[in-house]
Amino acid sequence: MSFQRLSFAVLLFGILAHPSDLWAKKHHASKPTLTPTTTPTQTPTATATPVPYSGPKLYTFDAMWGSKGSNNDQLNDPEGIDISPSGKIVIADTGNSRIVVWDSNGKPVTTFGSFGTRADWRNPPQFNHPTAIFIHPSKKIYVADTLNQRVVVLDERGMVLSSWGTLGTDNGDFYLPRSIAKDHFGNIWVLDSGNSRIEIFSELGQFNSTWGALGDPTSTTITAMMNLPLGMAVNNIDQGLVADTGNFRFQVFNDGGVPVTYEGWYGDGPDQFKEPIGVVITKDGTIAVGDGMTGRVEFFNARFDFIGQWTAKDDILDENYHPRFRGMAADSKGRLYLTDIQNDCVVRIKPIQALVALDTPVPVSPTPTPAEAQPYSDQGFPIR
Repeated sequence: MSFQRLSFAVLLFGILAHPSDLWAKKHHASKPTLTPTTTPTQTPTATATPVPYSGPKLYTFDAMWGSKGSNNDQLNDPEGIDISPSGKIVIADTGNSRIVVWDSNGKPVTTFGSFGTRADWRNPPQFNHPTAIFIHPSKKIYVADTLNQRVVVLDERGMVLSSWGTLGTDNGDFYLPRSIAKDHFGNIWVLDSGNSRIEIFSELGQFNSTWGALGDPTSTTITAMMNLPLGMAVNNIDQGLVADTGNFRFQVFNDGGVPVTYEGWYGDGPDQFKEPIGVVITKDGTIAVGDGMTGRVEFFNARFDFIGQWTAKDDILDENYHPRFRGMAADSKGRLYLTDIQNDCVVRIKPIQALVALDTPVPVSPTPTPAEAQPYSDQGFPIR
């Protein structure tokens, strides 16, 4: 078996398995390789100190749609999600290798795509584990076709306009592309998760630049250090806000990869994460960061201060509901949409109007101990 086929086999197993079944070895290298890693035989126990949250409630549960399956109103391990200019919900139905479109009330509108590798101009697309959706202002749909290691661009009807990318570490290559955004110059940013970097392209897919490397953001180097990030947004001054999943925090970078700040460490309290998975900027500038493993959304103001959180278990009156959030999106009303890969559904939460503009920082716990900041030591991290 060739190296590339071996890498793909390991990759396919890891992504289709439960997220915590794939462990990524932590290397402080400036350029990651595609060498498969092995699961540690001994896993240190995470020891984050529980911290209760007693701050304000900014959002509340609004709606939930979907169940496991392949019908038009069903999903299978949904990940990416975005809201179209007309308010339609567009979902990367990852396990079904297709795109699902629902109206704003969760009723099916259409689906497009099937499993495969073809992306022929003006033809229906084929996908292999699509994980991210970005609706361009021009109404074009950008899809991170993750296991095909490429970006596919579709028109409103779901027909292929273009595609670019291949497996690798060179400029323009991808290894698990996971999130897509746009800056104010019209450039398309792609979160190249497996390579722990961001690549920037023209709207037509021409490579412009890249920055980022695998590592711990506490490193003294000025290089943007990330560890298998799963989510990204670009703010109004073209800063990249990244859900740095393997380092249990979200980071902020100026365009070009110069670090600005990072927030969070391992835990389930305020300003802590166990699996940061997505970043969304709402219409009023509030930053929402999803934490998949704890079923929470944490909120930060434009100065990156923690200002509050929403937790599913405190708001959804079903003791049997245990979510694993993955994708996030916001609509024009400030409502947030979260895909739940554990329950194959979409959850919508809405702002509480009296508190939606709250901008007061909430006190958080002191600097973490080494065990809390790096609970898995040098063994690796449970990343999908």
